[in-house]
Amino acid sequence: MPQSPRNKQSSDIAGAIETETLGEVTYMHTEQTNEEFWAERDKRDQVVAERNRLEQDRMHAGLSEPFSAEVERELRKGATTLIYIPVSEVIARLNRVFGVLGWSSEIIKCERDALDPDCIVAHVRLKVSSSDWGGMIQKDGFGGQKIKRTKTGEIVDLGNEFKGAVSDALKKAAQQFGVALYLSRSDEALNQEIEREHAAHAPKIDPNILALWNKFREASKDFSAEQKTKLNEFWTKYSGGRPKPSPETATMQDIMALIEESTRISFPGSEFEG
Repeated sequence: MPQSPRNKQSSDIAGAIETETLGEVTYMHTEQTNEEFWAERDKRDQVVAERNRLEQDRMHAGLSEPFSAEVERELRKGATTLIYIPVSEVIARLNRVFGVLGWSSEIIKCERDALDPDCIVAHVRLKVSSSDWGGMIQKDGFGGQKIKRTKTGEIVDLGNEFKGAVSDALKKAAQQFGVALYLSRSDEALNQEIEREHAAHAPKIDPNILALWNKFREASKDFSAEQKTKLNEFWTKYSGGRPKPSPETATMQDIMALIEESTRISFPGSEFEG
């Protein structure tokens, strides 16, 4: 079996023409010493590494480039205006940088929230295949969409709300690659402002109701998805379809009923049942 070039003597290499394939690069050397051969290969490896680094920088710049004002959309939340990018523009950005076949998305979950059936929650996984980025990379995003209802309480378009939740989750996943990441700080600032505004205008809550509400939350905090569904079904039947309760809207009687039902769910067959 022939020896590798590193183990050959210079006299063995002199006058010979040999090729060696490393990855996608083929090296040809003639009349070189061992030291010259490996020095040249190291140099070429550095060139390949630099090329990959520059390609990564190019892709990152393409992903994180701010969108033009023409494609930005506005969403009013209270007294604040939020800027967002339509999912179609995010998809177009991914296609341009990674190529149409260079990325894919998978819907891990999309369903109505167990605690708030009027909210759709989605979990989307974004996968990118790139040799310049070290192979397959995936990022998970979570999004939500509030179900819109008519004045009579009927759902306007449930399918569209599921689509909106998936789109929101996909954008959150793409944001981790840098797509519209500059807008995320606007989201955080908006949420903080809404919380401050809500706290400033929130009605005073009866301390007795708040204490009872905390007992209810403690009794149901570790519920499984199945148990949460049972509790939601109970509330819908008990309240006649009223919105999800809160310390601001629930009465003492409401909370007592929720605590009692939580106990039934936690301890089937207890004295509270029947």
